[in-house]
Amino acid sequence: MTGEFTAWCSQYYQLTKLFAARNERFKNLLDDPPPYTSQSNLGDLDAIISYNRKVQAAKAKADKTFKDLTETGRTILMIMRYFEISPRTVLTGEIPGELEYEIWANEKDQVFIGKIRDLPQEADNPNIIRIKCWNDDKGDEDDC
Repeated sequence: MTGEFTAWCSQYYQLTKLFAARNERFKNLLDDPPPYTSQSNLGDLDAIISYNRKVQAAKAKADKTFKDLTETGRTILMIMRYFEISPRTVLTGEIPGELEYEIWANEKDQVFIGKIRDLPQEADNPNIIRIKCWNDDKGDEDDC
């Protein structure tokens, strides 16, 4: 079982990775739009409109993830201030069975997090049920 601060930091790590992936998806969609070249077929125009909606949905997902990331970072900073943890103090944590990470803040209240190493997979115990949850209705490929 993880404690509250560990949970916030682990969530920050997951959100950092999710934001990077969603932002990359948005940029890839933005870089490769279908061109409008005076098409007169409604189906062709529908395809362009559909693509633009995918770009907008990808942008909205990236923006929402960034907002969540920012709010989580603020919570982490508040906890660090409560314990009077000075800037540039490196704290370590782990996501059990996945990885070990380090997290710190600088003097400008920016939070940084990085993976130290992957952890070995824990042996499966038939008496333990593990449930991983993520609050995402659709994959990023389904941006609509």
